Amino acid sequence: MKCAISAVATTLFLSGATAFTVIPSASAPPTTHILNNAESSPFRASPLFMGRAAAVRAATKGKTDAKKAKTNAYYGKKIIMAVKQGGSADPVANRQLAELIKAAKNNSVP
Repeated sequence: MKCAISAVATTLFLSGATAFTVIPSASAPPTTHILNNAESSPFRASPLFMGRAAAVRAATKGKTDAKKAKTNAYYGKKIIMAVKQGGSADPVANRQLAELIKAAKNNSVP
């Protein structure tokens, strides 16, 4: 089993196939384009191009999520410290806590 898998892997590696290459089946005839033009068919052993839009969105989302996480953690720690110092979890009784909650709401902390 291990030899069969390594033989297939070696064959694919030497043929230049990648994870984004469509390899036509040996039993089925090659797929042709709707216009029956086999030379310019995008379906025959061509790489799949998905574009960079998803990667750009993911990178941007990662940056904004990291920034939000840092802000949320900052205010979370400050609120915990204010409750411990003030002795009350009630913002009416604990003025420092009330100010921190107001500042957190201004920075879009949930």
